[in-house]
Amino acid sequence: MIASSLTRILVLALFGLGAAEPVLAKEVEASAMKYTNKGSYTAQFYIRYNLDDGSNCKVRPKNFGLVNLGYADTVTYVLSDKMMVKDGGQGCVDADGYIDEGREVWGYVDITYGTNEGCKKDKTVIYASDGGTIKYKTAGETLTNNRCQVSSWP
Repeated sequence: MIASSLTRILVLALFGLGAAEPVLAKEVEASAMKYTNKGSYTAQFYIRYNLDDGSNCKVRPKNFGLVNLGYADTVTYVLSDKMMVKDGGQGCVDADGYIDEGREVWGYVDITYGTNEGCKKDKTVIYASDGGTIKYKTAGETLTNNRCQVSSWP
């Protein structure tokens, strides 16, 4: 009984001193997104985000055009590039065609003849020009096990 009470006191003291388990960051900053298709299908990759008015935006850099990604193909999008709006209207980008820095973003995969996969995960990704690269991948068959996964955080 005494040992149990001492253990609780020690755990509380260590927690108070910051020696307990570190809390993992819930937010990361990214300046680029890389997607790798490890699935047996053709896919297209987009950048997704929502506007303050609730509008949903789906964009990709203008200089890429339509990118059909087969097995083992990879594409990297730099978030500071001028964007082409796929869904959501011209309010998705500023007057010059750019995403607002500081916006929460995530990857989105359109799988040909399959289910589409949002890559919004357990951490919030914020677009920052000095951020790192978030890496996504999908795998599996056209209709099964094609979940978007984060292969590395910035």
